[in-house]
Amino acid sequence: MNGQVHFIDGAGDAAKPRAAADVLAWAAYLACSWTWCIGMFLPVLLVRDYGVWGWVVFAVPNVLGAAAMGWVLRDGASQRIVARHGAAVEWFRLVTVVFQLWFLLVFLAGPVVSGGGAVAPVAARFALVAAMIAGLLLALDVRLGVLAWTGSVACAVMAALRGGLAWPDWAGAAPADLLWLAPVCAFGFALCPYLDPTFHRARQALRSAEARAAFTIGFGALFPAMIVFTLGYARWASGFASGAGGLANAAALFVALHVAVQLVYTCAVHARATPGRGPWPAARIAFAMLIAGAVALATRFVPQVAGLDGREVVYRLFMTFYGLVFPAYVWLMVIPRGAASDRLAGRVLWLAVGLAAPFYWMGFIEHAELWLAPGLGIVLAARLLVRARG
Repeated sequence: MNGQVHFIDGAGDAAKPRAAADVLAWAAYLACSWTWCIGMFLPVLLVRDYGVWGWVVFAVPNVLGAAAMGWVLRDGASQRIVARHGAAVEWFRLVTVVFQLWFLLVFLAGPVVSGGGAVAPVAARFALVAAMIAGLLLALDVRLGVLAWTGSVACAVMAALRGGLAWPDWAGAAPADLLWLAPVCAFGFALCPYLDPTFHRARQALRSAEARAAFTIGFGALFPAMIVFTLGYARWASGFASGAGGLANAAALFVALHVAVQLVYTCAVHARATPGRGPWPAARIAFAMLIAGAVALATRFVPQVAGLDGREVVYRLFMTFYGLVFPAYVWLMVIPRGAASDRLAGRVLWLAVGLAAPFYWMGFIEHAELWLAPGLGIVLAARLLVRARG
């Protein structure tokens, strides 16, 4: 890799001062590029399992970790990260696109196509296709991210007007099990942004002050609106995790439109925002779609584990990339570590991930959250080994 950065739509010109409207457009781009099937569904599972405190543990480190990248990286730092760790950025992008497409096929397409009640199946199919096309078109220009965000807000308003939002009751103290999950959430959300190509695209397009403004607006206001919407539909959407329910009314259809637009938008901007290598060719996009389709087919044969539907098992396995693999890479490979070689750090990385994986399985799949503590501890301690050996 030559370390150069290629962008489209003039996004690579960070030397030119940008107007306030441009900064706002980048803020919306960031917010929507980060609105994944994680932000639109993981809170549903957390609220189901832990109450509203689950949403808090998800939201706080997510917002702070994403916003921090715009404040932490100085001008030129993003270019250096991408030049040195371009392969990891590419893996992050591939896994992320496959994750979104898989979720679209497994969790959204089925309920939409089989929708009943007040929403005719034909209308549901048409709405899903329209949402997918809209998400793709909105990703063609950074400035259209504002429309993607506005469209999701409109869906939230329409869902609320039709009685589709129900805010969970605020409980007392956080459940004890959630306290073991919180550090893993903080670890993942604090470090994953440094491998996200859309974040690097935005950071490299903006000067320091502009980046701080865009990341602050994007993750201090625009993105929180998206995950507050998730909190509103979390109560009834939990049925999707167990395979129950479909589109029973128009309110649910507006939620599905929001999810479809944001999923496709995320995939499209990741396919276009490729620091160092240019946009994805059609063959790479087809490859990602093929992988997602294969995983979707295989998901049908995944049995229940610890009371979790097979789809939720696969979803949680995807989450391991963002709670363990990618943040561990940043922790051991990206953050300056002194004289340790990349080869040594790489070996320690895979050793730590391999040792920690069974503990994450126990915490993510088997509902034994206490096991997450030693799993995360292994990864954190591996940093000491790298520095000591370096």
